Amino acid sequence: MTSTDDRLAGEDDLSKRVAHLQNAMHKLGADVIRLQTQLTDLAASEPQPAQEPEGEEEGEQATPFIFNMSREAYKNELAALVTWVNTFLVPVYVGDDPAWCPVWWEHHEAVGRLHALRLAYQELSDTAASGTTGPAVWHRDHLDPVLARLRSQTGPFAACTTGEGHVERARSQAASQQSQTA
Repeated sequence: MTSTDDRLAGEDDLSKRVAHLQNAMHKLGADVIRLQTQLTDLAASEPQPAQEPEGEEEGEQATPFIFNMSREAYKNELAALVTWVNTFLVPVYVGDDPAWCPVWWEHHEAVGRLHALRLAYQELSDTAASGTTGPAVWHRDHLDPVLARLRSQTGPFAACTTGEGHVERARSQAASQQSQTA
């Protein structure tokens, strides 16, 4: 082997280690979500003194952040988030961008950021509540930074565009499982 071959083999090994570490991070993220859900469930089961939320209309409750929800509420909120992202955000703002992961909900960071983006959208797109500059603030302060982070070279979708990305890895694992059963 030449030194170029050695370097390429080393880069391939490094890519595999990076992919392994990314998978480990995803698993840790899932553990964090599970623990947060358990904490939320515990907190909900304890008797709480009745309090009016500050600055909210009677009977109107603020939506909690998705990672602070019970398991069932999380599932429902994630379903609503998938609908919002896939029917509004992607067609209007993302389009066919190859840096966008088509299975974005498998990235915990993306779920958190997109849920926060949706909450901000709900608040700032209501010009009666946020004023006429609310939508512009949403674009500048929320949409642009979130999309930039998700699609950046160090963002959660970075590995999705490579042959070692989770989409390609899932395809190759399925193919190898099919060949083993045949």
